[in-house]
Amino acid sequence: MDGLQFTSSIIGSLAWPAAVVWLAYLLRSPLAKLIPRVRAVKYGDLHVDIGEQIEAAKEQAEAESETAAPELPEPPQSFKSLALADPRAAILSSWLPVEGELNELASRCGLERSPTLKQIDHLKRTGVLSDSLVNNLLHLRQIRNTAVHVTGDSVNFDDAIKMGELCQMAAAQLKIINASLKDL
Repeated sequence: MDGLQFTSSIIGSLAWPAAVVWLAYLLRSPLAKLIPRVRAVKYGDLHVDIGEQIEAAKEQAEAESETAAPELPEPPQSFKSLALADPRAAILSSWLPVEGELNELASRCGLERSPTLKQIDHLKRTGVLSDSLVNNLLHLRQIRNTAVHVTGDSVNFDDAIKMGELCQMAAAQLKIINASLKDL
């Protein structure tokens, strides 16, 4: 093989990769606009869709509800405004009251400030939380964590409102348990 054949071989093997890189360079602007609109991510066996997760949590909460859920008020206007402006931020903020009730409940049960998973596990082991409520809390926490890692346009207004309602139900259940522990 002489120098000319070697050069021809190198050029031939680099033609397709160079064409793909050049095409990606040319389409970088339209592709950058499409990426934030992705609602679901799939890589191998991993599939993440926030809308599906919220629907699954809602079905689980309704199916496993042991106590009659108190009549929940409509989400406040401030929450609706946040959900309209930034649904992802609304999902993140909807988890905060649940976390606050968990902190208070864990503290009442002798567990000082600790990570949420540790609190849930402790409250389950001590019999304070039922298995169904634990499953619901873990599901809501997973949705919250997914919302942290997806782009803002991956979550819509309806997803945020549903998550807000589910978190409101969970916080209400935790409040009832908290109140029952105060009476003891």
